[in-house]
Amino acid sequence: MQTRLLQLFICSLLLGSVLLTACGKDDRLMYKEDPRIYFTKFITNPDSIIYSFATGSNTITQDTAWLTFRVIGSAADRDRVIAVHALDSSTAKAGYHYEIKNLFMPKGEFEVRVPVILYRRPGLKDSTLHVVFEIDTSADFLPGYSDVPNPAANKLDRWHYKLTVTDMLLKPSNWDNSLAVSFGTYSETKFRFMIAITGRTTWTGAIYPGDLAYYIQSVKLALYNYEQANGPMMDEKGERVTFP
Repeated sequence: MQTRLLQLFICSLLLGSVLLTACGKDDRLMYKEDPRIYFTKFITNPDSIIYSFATGSNTITQDTAWLTFRVIGSAADRDRVIAVHALDSSTAKAGYHYEIKNLFMPKGEFEVRVPVILYRRPGLKDSTLHVVFEIDTSADFLPGYSDVPNPAANKLDRWHYKLTVTDMLLKPSNWDNSLAVSFGTYSETKFRFMIAITGRTTWTGAIYPGDLAYYIQSVKLALYNYEQANGPMMDEKGERVTFP
């Protein structure tokens, strides 16, 4: 009996030692967790935003672009500061061409959209400016991680995000590999016509299939009505505007 009790006592001591060791390891892991943050990117614009005031009304003097950040680690019970800076290669000026608002991660959240206010300045009529944001170390976050194996390939990692702003009408970056299937060859005349008819000013993002079908039908009908009243619509290259 005594032998049996002694065996149970020894087993209890060993089990307790194992549990204490495991708890100690967990405590050390929790203590060593360094919250990190990175830019969330999307298929249509993996590492950049291109914004043009020319797609909207002439009365618009400012608009908003968005930077999306996501946390690696746990949510917190308080707001946490996000820090970024503009690379020296940037041509857009902070406080004049753009201004970042509400640069923090709200308590209890893993992801946040931060507004960047864009200002319509006279020089943007004939120029295209950009700013490349880089995540800094703040009191609450370290920079996240890099998903670019070859930085020299002209691709930005998740520490960086590029914002381009202009007041010129630019060809959407996704035209050739996405919009061309529905709207054909790009021209500035055609693009302005599409914006006027649909009222849509941003074409680089994802378009829901139902909305896309509506846009296609709308521009085709509008072009038909235009041609009935005015004859063929010619673009800036002297070519007829058509849709597939």
